[in-house]
Amino acid sequence: LGGNTLGGCDTSRFAGFKSFQNDASESEVSLSILKGHESMMAALTNRGRQIEIIQKLLQNKHAKTAVDQAVLLNDQSVLVDLLSVITLRPSIWNLDLCTALLPPLEKLLQSKYEMYISVGCDAMKLILKNFGHVIKSNIDSPVQTVGVDISREERHNKCMECYKDLVKIRSLILKRQAMQGKLGHTFRELSILMQYLD
Repeated sequence: LGGNTLGGCDTSRFAGFKSFQNDASESEVSLSILKGHESMMAALTNRGRQIEIIQKLLQNKHAKTAVDQAVLLNDQSVLVDLLSVITLRPSIWNLDLCTALLPPLEKLLQSKYEMYISVGCDAMKLILKNFGHVIKSNIDSPVQTVGVDISREERHNKCMECYKDLVKIRSLILKRQAMQGKLGHTFRELSILMQYLD
């Protein structure tokens, strides 16, 4: 049989159709890539805009407002960007930041991205090292004192809120500490730090 025959049929007439099919699929792929590129660019532009707002708030020493803004966005990538900066500045942390960040940190520790989990773990380490003892001592001591002490009561309430969130996160850490590699080591380290709460 000749090279251009298939089952006794002339295949040369199919060549144009095959070429058309290839061209169509290539243009479809190109369009798909362009659409993906546009949506990616829109997402990155929006992320950049939000990070600029948060950065200005941090520069103006409005750390709590910056954290609230990042949490409100419900975008883990923005939260990770913020945490990467503020974990390097432990002096700006207080109980207000802990209360705002612990619920989203619980979600971050369950991310499918290793880098997000790692950043979340760094923030958890900072909270446990710097505030674990404060949280524990405040929930252990009675709120009732002679007279009215509003600041003490507020601090007690914040510590109770943090404690409840930390108990939830602790069960997650206990499950994850059996992981292999660097993350497993980090979760085991967090498990030890959680003893501040005992």
